[in-house]
Amino acid sequence: MNKAPAETKPTQAKAKAREVLFFELEYVAVNGRQMMFDVLKQVMKSKDIEVTAALFSRYGLSPRPGIAVRALMQASGRAVNSGDPLIDQAEELLMKEFAEKSELVAGFAGIVAAAQSRNIKVIALSAWPEKVAKDLMKKAGLDALGVDLVAMDSQDPIFPRADHWLRILKQRGQEDIPVIAIVSSRAACKGALTAGATCIALPDVYTSFEDFTGAKVVLNQLSDLPATELFDLVSRR
Repeated sequence: MNKAPAETKPTQAKAKAREVLFFELEYVAVNGRQMMFDVLKQVMKSKDIEVTAALFSRYGLSPRPGIAVRALMQASGRAVNSGDPLIDQAEELLMKEFAEKSELVAGFAGIVAAAQSRNIKVIALSAWPEKVAKDLMKKAGLDALGVDLVAMDSQDPIFPRADHWLRILKQRGQEDIPVIAIVSSRAACKGALTAGATCIALPDVYTSFEDFTGAKVVLNQLSDLPATELFDLVSRR
């Protein structure tokens, strides 16, 4: 007697994300800007350069400390070679700060949960090498929240620019999906807007003076607005 074939349930396709939420890993999810300031203040002492808050806001708002070291040196009328040990020292010190002090910004887990409840894919964007960014994700608990990572290992003075956003979306096959970006600086906001994103600006103490014209929402802190209301404002679907 032939056995009836076993009944198999059809595989359910995973729902395609209706929108994508990107955020700056180091400067939105954790307080990396303050860590950067502390590191630059420390390493530039050897060059007799006092890094004040004003000086940092003008020359230090770069994705990686090596770029800021060059800018600070040039501003003081001195040159610095790409292989200068001061650059490596600054990068290593900031990686150490990430490993020891990174904590998820209050309220950010709620942002992730609210986005995911709307089938919005949440992605961290980093200018650091993948291993550094992954370690930071783990330290902050973002990996456990189901957040994806795009690490670009970029030494560009401005990151992310519009071409960075567009390249990422193309590589992920998400050019036609609405993008929401949480950014901390005017440069990142401008790049995201140029790429067609809806922006949530979350400036810190060093970028709060900047002009975020074009951003849909500007928050002093995440608790300014409930996450559900925030996505009601910025979601396009």
